[in-house]
Amino acid sequence: MDRWWQRGPFSGGSLRGVLARLAILSAIVLALLLLVAVATAVLTAREYRDSGQLALARQGAANQVLIDLLNAETGSRGYTFTGRGDYLTPYARAREGYPQNIERLRRATAGSPSLAEKVDIVEGAADLWLEEAAILVDLRRDEGPDAADARARAGRADQLFLAFREAHSELLVEVNRERQRATANADRLRNIATAGVVLSGLAMLLMLLFANRQIRRRVGVPLSAVSAGLIRVTRGSLGDPVPRQDDAVRELRDLVDGFNDMQRQVFQQREAVAAAARRESAQATERRLWETVQSELLPEHLPHPWGMRVAARYQPAEKALLLGGDFYDALMIDDERMAVLVGDMAGHGAPAAARATGLRFAWRTLVASDPDPGAVMSALNAQLADRQDRAEGLFASLVYALVSIDGSIQYAPAGHPPPLLLGPDGCRVEEPSSWGPLLGVMDEAEWPVTELRLERGSTLVFYTDGLVEARAGADLFGADRACRILERDRTAALEARVQNLIDAARRHDAHYLNDDVVVMAIDRPPRITSVPRGHRTPRVEATPGAISRA
Repeated sequence: MDRWWQRGPFSGGSLRGVLARLAILSAIVLALLLLVAVATAVLTAREYRDSGQLALARQGAANQVLIDLLNAETGSRGYTFTGRGDYLTPYARAREGYPQNIERLRRATAGSPSLAEKVDIVEGAADLWLEEAAILVDLRRDEGPDAADARARAGRADQLFLAFREAHSELLVEVNRERQRATANADRLRNIATAGVVLSGLAMLLMLLFANRQIRRRVGVPLSAVSAGLIRVTRGSLGDPVPRQDDAVRELRDLVDGFNDMQRQVFQQREAVAAAARRESAQATERRLWETVQSELLPEHLPHPWGMRVAARYQPAEKALLLGGDFYDALMIDDERMAVLVGDMAGHGAPAAARATGLRFAWRTLVASDPDPGAVMSALNAQLADRQDRAEGLFASLVYALVSIDGSIQYAPAGHPPPLLLGPDGCRVEEPSSWGPLLGVMDEAEWPVTELRLERGSTLVFYTDGLVEARAGADLFGADRACRILERDRTAALEARVQNLIDAARRHDAHYLNDDVVVMAIDRPPRITSVPRGHRTPRVEATPGAISRA
């Protein structure tokens, strides 16, 4: 290379010839750098795109299998307990679509042994439950309600469905792990390519050093480098240091070192100021987002019905700022009745929060017009049942209750966890008399109403599934553990009991909830000694007893 440097059209000791040869070498190196950069961008973008699309396909297929089983479970349960043939329609449709959707899931997870194993487990659990559901349906059709009811109350179907839900949850966890591994591979590819660019840059720097060696005992190049560095600094570019020439005179080396140190300090100060500005902006954004959550998803105040106490808490999933779709609301319809709503919109982020907000405001409007639970639930389902949203797995679980100050309660669940009832004789899960499907998964359906009576000294607790599905490994927090917490804290203030229940779920999940949690409690104290001025309800004394089904 030294010989080439001394020959050719640019030979000679002039600065012009040296700079011309340097320009040719620089163009070659820059072309290589550009080629590496373009190849890096294309390969990295393709890797990220492919891994993202595959993860979405896998999650969509898994969610469709879950919807099939949920529809089948709703239909089989409804037919088993009521004998109504219209429940067999969603059940038959779900069974018909399930083989195609499980095959779609298998195709989406092909090539991943760990996911294929999880799919086998999910399919095995689903097949066991479908077999049991078919037995229940056949018993109801062939032998009557008593035989079907006896087998259903034995709990095998519930146990098999819970096993399917747990297997499905583990499948989703593994899908997320696969996506993270694919992202990590893409990151490694990006880092390798970046290293190639850096190495190419170092090669260019070595080339410059070689060129500078050809004009040793000269100071033109070091001075030009310092001058160029000053121009970059005045234009705000502080990332590239001036190359240090070892064969330059000591004064010029000191000048280059001092300039680079100054540039580095200015760059660090500018980055520190920019980082502080970003932190302040992020904090302001976070405040605005949470103010939006509190004003749109949650009521500003809870009502205070005479003779009752109401408390509710919302605990978001403890991830990077990510709005969820859990919500609650309560309002007084008149002096005697209060309407209560607890819901969980599938998904996270702005779309889920926006849909949850719309659902809550629609509920308020419907309740003000006609508070009948069945009618309200049908109208909410009509608002949510969009075929495109259904294909994307968007649906909501919800429970709506009408609470009278005399203790009578009517509520209609839509695929929502059953409430917890705490009375003088203990705490238990209160199964509704009949279940309604999730909102948004069917064009038309019915949501049966369950009637309860809340005796004095008792508490009714509604919640979203993030509470009972908090897990430590494979161990779910569960409704039984929640009941033990309520029994332990029965003498505490109602707000403290609600907060203690959420805190216990967080501790069970290593202080890191993976899903939003809403808990709403309605308490009817043992004794009321006075009537608020102007209230029309007569004075009520304490009556012993627990919550019982009306």
